[in-house]
Amino acid sequence: MTLSTLRRLLALGILLIEPGLSMAASVHGLTQQPPAQALTPLPDQLLAQALQAVREQRLSDAETDINRLLKLQPDFRLAQLIRGDILLARSRPIAHLGAADEKPASEDKLNDLRDEARARLQRHLHHPDPRLLPAAILQISPAQPFVLLADAARSRLYLFENIAGEPRLLRDYYLSIGRMGTEKRREGDKKTPLGVYRITAHLPDQRLTDFYGAGAFPLNYPNAWDRAQGRTGHGIWLHGVPSDTYSRAPNSSDGCLVVTNPDLVELRRFVQIGQTPVIIASQVEWLDRAAWTAQRKALLATFQKTARKTDLRQASLFIDPQERLATIDLPARNSTPDTLYLQRQKGRWHRVTGLNPSGQKLARNDH
Repeated sequence: MTLSTLRRLLALGILLIEPGLSMAASVHGLTQQPPAQALTPLPDQLLAQALQAVREQRLSDAETDINRLLKLQPDFRLAQLIRGDILLARSRPIAHLGAADEKPASEDKLNDLRDEARARLQRHLHHPDPRLLPAAILQISPAQPFVLLADAARSRLYLFENIAGEPRLLRDYYLSIGRMGTEKRREGDKKTPLGVYRITAHLPDQRLTDFYGAGAFPLNYPNAWDRAQGRTGHGIWLHGVPSDTYSRAPNSSDGCLVVTNPDLVELRRFVQIGQTPVIIASQVEWLDRAAWTAQRKALLATFQKTARKTDLRQASLFIDPQERLATIDLPARNSTPDTLYLQRQKGRWHRVTGLNPSGQKLARNDH
């Protein structure tokens, strides 16, 4: 392949990493070292290997990886387009993604595929450093063996295992969110909410239309805090994709969290109805152990001032820096956890001691 052809492939937008990403990766605790095999979903790995091979002018290797991927997932539309472009690049230069299609898709669909390619490649090149911990998860209750953390900016859903109260990254998955982004405020805005939620049920595929694929896990949006902020809407689920689709664009849902059907099936092994927390963040921040521990101790100490008889060793502590809000889950026997909140205003934390069913604040204790 000539240098001219390679430059045209780079111009597809598949292989480009936006300016400043390497610096952002360092700030947010990401690394450019090759990810651990156990944490890499095979389709993402094969796709990234193929794109890397194209960048290094190894078209035969790229074709081998794409063919392996399509054998596993023949409905992977992005892989189909990339395979066509790899084949076409052997004979002539190409100017855009999908140039090999006899019946080109609309520009919007091609842009969706470019966005998906970027998100998947970024995961391969910039993954969480295993030495760092997520700022959003400061402590996990023994009653919650697993926690899900969505990173909207990077189109990833992280699965953490509870190891003596600390989060250990177990798996991560490609994720689609609302087509209008995050910070859901009202019904129909096509945005994904940010906050701490809980899975309330499992809806098997037999009870749903094919649109939801392998099934769905409804979330408790709007929670009490959302209602206190006047947020409306309903029906925010974690669900799969139609049977003729492998994955969707990064921003393509009406507000739900969407993963591939194989990933949803795998998640069933870890989800506990009424217990498993789902934290949705605009972007996940990763901290070294010293900073993570200091933040955890400070928040637990603040909460302890107003709950001296509470055994905090049994509590989960999650934080949303964007809203300056800490969510504390206190396990309740044979029911869903009780949820309390700490809110930071003007440099001081105060505890919201009660929310009625409509979300109205009942009392505050300032600290």
